[in-house]
Amino acid sequence: MLMITQDAAEAIAQALAEEPDSSGFRIAERTYSLNGSGPAIQMELASAPEDEDEVIEDQGVRLFVDPRAAKTLDGKVLDAEIEEGEVRFALLEAG
Repeated sequence: MLMITQDAAEAIAQALAEEPDSSGFRIAERTYSLNGSGPAIQMELASAPEDEDEVIEDQGVRLFVDPRAAKTLDGKVLDAEIEEGEVRFALLEAG
């Protein structure tokens, strides 16, 4: 299962606070990687999970994970880094 760091939880909570119509952070698999390396993952704020999404509640935030992405993200940790007002998420190996 995907885990998240405190930094990621804080970044997600901040984004959710700025978008009152959103109740969680959706993670889905794309057909291609946006940065040219790593998994092809799309992350966005969402008002509700899709029908097949796995809902993960961790550190006060809700993640809605697409079933295909759940397989890719198993054993990973979502981290975040905030630099000059920009949030960058990264997937790390657990452990």
